[in-house]
Amino acid sequence: MDMAEFIKNAWYAACWSAELTDSPMAKRVLCQDVALFRTEKGVAGAVEDRCPHRFAPLSLGKVCGENIVCGYHGMQFDCEGNCTSIPGQKNIPSRVRARAYPVVEKYDLIWLWTGDLEKTDPDLVPDVHWITDPDWCSVTGTARYDCNWLLLVDNLIDLSHTTFVHQSTIGTDDVADTPVIAERKGDIVTVTREMKNTEPSKFYKRLRTFSGRVDRWQKIWLEPPSAVIIDAGAVPTGTSDKTRGVDTRVISILKPVDERSVDQLWAFSRDFALDDEKLNVEIEKSLIHTFGEDMAFLAGQQRNLERFPTDKMLNNSADAGVVLTRRVIDEYLAVD
Repeated sequence: MDMAEFIKNAWYAACWSAELTDSPMAKRVLCQDVALFRTEKGVAGAVEDRCPHRFAPLSLGKVCGENIVCGYHGMQFDCEGNCTSIPGQKNIPSRVRARAYPVVEKYDLIWLWTGDLEKTDPDLVPDVHWITDPDWCSVTGTARYDCNWLLLVDNLIDLSHTTFVHQSTIGTDDVADTPVIAERKGDIVTVTREMKNTEPSKFYKRLRTFSGRVDRWQKIWLEPPSAVIIDAGAVPTGTSDKTRGVDTRVISILKPVDERSVDQLWAFSRDFALDDEKLNVEIEKSLIHTFGEDMAFLAGQQRNLERFPTDKMLNNSADAGVVLTRRVIDEYLAVD
């Protein structure tokens, strides 16, 4: 697989809805520079971050009504990229337009379609409904990794590394020692690990007061190509009582920035203690720490991939889900 390849006919989350205001912002998605903005009516827009006039970045401009205004010479463009105003000029040639990206605002995220316009399908936005479900509470954030997006997919699909990298938060010895079950149905690869009669992780102990040992589970899948969902939790051993346990979804929406960097728009969703603001702060602190531990390893992997471009990584039994997931991604790339 060419690490410089991206699946373009797909939706990618450019930012969180709350980040987008009437002040344009610059984002890079799949090596494409985009200017995001919100109009006076609250509509989210996205255009190439390049005014067709003198190639000035549109993200350095402002919003006027329903248009983004170039900050260099004042030309205005609507959400479809049409030029609506040229200062000092009444005639606007039809060829004067900025490339516009289809936008969907859903699950508190701004999603961009980066591929062929005729293939745009809002129904293909990955299902991450837990983020906005009123029966769940979500803590959210964004992290930047200095690695190719596929390395982060591998990292999230195969959690055996948590035993070694994340001992202070989510890691326990039994994760790496428990075999995984990897299954593919259609385009969805599911990786499942069940750990019976085990010690809860330090992170779970912060979330709940467990009096003894627990039964834990991890169920992980990729919503191709950009969202990895981890259904993870624990209940008192020998029970299925989630009211005394931990039931969570760890959601990672990946936005490849370029060949060697990726943004992770993450959400930690839970169905208990919905109004506990102190717990929200604790979760955010723990997740930032956990993701920070991964960053050093993934950046090191990226450097070694660049140093040894012809060498192949090895797989072991814990990589069964990674292998199947990479196969799905290869198939998407082949028809993209």
